[in-house]
Formats: sequence, structure tokens, C-alpha cells
Amino acid sequence: MNNNLPYLINLPPFIYRGIDVSSFSILKKFLFILKGKFLSFVINRLNGKIFCSFINYFYKDSNLSYSNSLYKKKLNDIDIYFPNKRVLRLVNHPELSLNNIFKSYCLDFINIENDDLVIDCGANVGELNIAIKQKGIIVNYKAFEPDKSTFDCLALNNYEINKNELFNLGLSNLNGYSTFYLDNEGGNSSLVDFGSTQKIEIETKTLDSFEFEQVKVLKIDAEGFEPEVLEGSKKTLQSTEYVTIDFGAERGQDQNTTIIEVNDYMYENNFRLVRFSDFRFIGLYKNNKK
Repeated sequence: MNNNLPYLINLPPFIYRGIDVSSFSILKKFLFILKGKFLSFVINRLNGKIFCSFINYFYKDSNLSYSNSLYKKKLNDIDIYFPNKRVLRLVNHPELSLNNIFKSYCLDFINIENDDLVIDCGANVGELNIAIKQKGIIVNYKAFEPDKSTFDCLALNNYEINKNELFNLGLSNLNGYSTFYLDNEGGNSSLVDFGSTQKIEIETKTLDSFEFEQVKVLKIDAEGFEPEVLEGSKKTLQSTEYVTIDFGAERGQDQNTTIIEVNDYMYENNFRLVRFSDFRFIGLYKNNKK
């Protein structure tokens, strides 16, 4: 969208999806801002069923509901669960949102086929697999998500997958236990201390300890912990064709990027950078030997 409106007035990002505000008249822009400000109030102040009722009122096809402490979005014939208001990611043109997730990890540049092995590190509720399935592709999906409430939603959203293929732990360069710093609402929980006062102890393992082979795509979104995840994946990388990595500004309290460390490691392990995402600070790497 070619305007600065969201940065100037801080409206919820989802309300812009699929909309060209620059084409609005002054009156329509004013009404759009009023709607956005009211929705900001709803998002910040209301929860549960009341929150869902207001969102459903403004977006008639949003189909949100709340029960058992979970938010649910009905999309076509499937139910997609979230532990928090990140469910808004699938309000207002949800198919476009899922397509953007697919493209943000540069998967549109990969010939992904049925039964290809896709490993999702930092899976959250499994939107990546939902986005792949939206393309009519059923992959062999393995997912890692350390937060328990988020993992429960991941399992619900992938009910057809053997639960032994979904792992409630963090990937690291060590097998053991580590402090996990929480930001569930923002989806920014990390094994790197970014200043959160909420933290838990979680189990960590190296990806190499699972001995996966013939990996088509390894996706890593570790909120600044990408170098350590890669260090624990050295052997797995040898049989991996593509790695898509979010190396944005998320590491520690200074919110540093990890692009230099990630890039050095990938080149040392015979990968080349073949694509930058148009949506986020994500790079797609291809194995030189594949």
C-alpha cells in the first residue's frame, strides 16, 4: 500500500489487507480512521466472546468464536485455533494473509510437492502448513513450538498429523533445558533474553538429534536465536535442499539482526542466498550440492 497512513495514526495492520487507502476520498479516509481507532480500543480493552462479537460485527465473514480459553477462526471447512488475539491475522481477506505467509518465506520460488519433508522451527500455531495446504499441497510436516499454549493450538490445527511429528520443545545447539522468554501476544517469545519479565524453563534439542534426512525445506523463525538453531542443525543441513530464515531485528534487548552470523554459517555449509523476501527480512538459501 503506497501511503504512510498506518505509521502516522497507528491503526491495526489487518484492516489494511486487500485495501488501497490511497484511492479513498478524504471523507472515506476519515471514516476508515474512526473505524480503525474504535477497533484499536476493542483489541486493547476487550477479550473473549465480547471481543469476537465486535470483530464479527465489523467483518461479517470473520467467523471468530471463543471457548475453552482459545480463539477460533472458521475458514471454509476448517477451524483454526489461536491462544491469543493473533487470530486477527486471519481476519479480513484470510486467504490473502495465508498467501502472504507462503510468499514471505519465499516458498513460491520452490517446487514443493506432496510428501516433501518440511520442517517448521518456530511454528507458532502452524500457519505455514495451513498456507501450504491452501495451495493444494500435502507435505510431510514436522513442527517445533516450545510454548505450551501455542503448541496446543498447533496440534489442534494439524489434528490429522501424527502427534509424534509435532514437538513441544525449542531447537538449539545443545540438548538440555533453557530459559524461554515470553511474548505470546506478539509472537516474539525467544531463547534470547529480550527483556521480558515472563519466562519459563523449556526442553531444548538440536535438530541433528532427530536424524531427519532428505529435507525439502527447513524454515527457521527463532526470534533472534537463529545462529544457535543452525549450529545444532549442521548434519541435517547436508541433506536439506532449501532453508528459509527470518534473520530480522529480534535478537536480545538491542533487537539486533542475525543476518551476518546466519549468512556466514550458511556459506560455510555450502548454501547460497538465492532470494530475499518482499515482505519481511527473510532470506532463502539453496544447498549448492542439491
